[in-house]
Amino acid sequence: MRGDMTFGCRQCYGEDAGTVMTWCTKNLKITKRIVTDSHFGVSVRHCPACDQLFIAIFTEFVDWTAGDDAQYFDIVPVTPVELARIEEAGRTLVTDLGRLGHGRKHVASSHPTGEPREVFWKHGVFHVEEGH
Repeated sequence: MRGDMTFGCRQCYGEDAGTVMTWCTKNLKITKRIVTDSHFGVSVRHCPACDQLFIAIFTEFVDWTAGDDAQYFDIVPVTPVELARIEEAGRTLVTDLGRLGHGRKHVASSHPTGEPREVFWKHGVFHVEEGH
């Protein structure tokens, strides 16, 4: 990460959200798992091309009727200071994870029950809820 608060490189933080999501899910390296529940996961990842740090947040809500489970995946670039705060707080920081989006974009995948999957850039603060 550069000192001017510019995040990532063209692979992990480029223009097209779909291309970035595909690259990130295949290439970001998991360095630590903070939460590892079956329907909710939070992990620390880094880009092998530029060393940008990320928090990846996976949430799933089980649809016990039709089996079309809602799934959400956010990959948020973070600073080393933010990462240290997250690692220190661990699971108790879940409700504050959405504040990481303040002042930057992040790539997100949204697949609500009964709807198609969409990949897009989110801007600003976002809602994080543990899955079930």
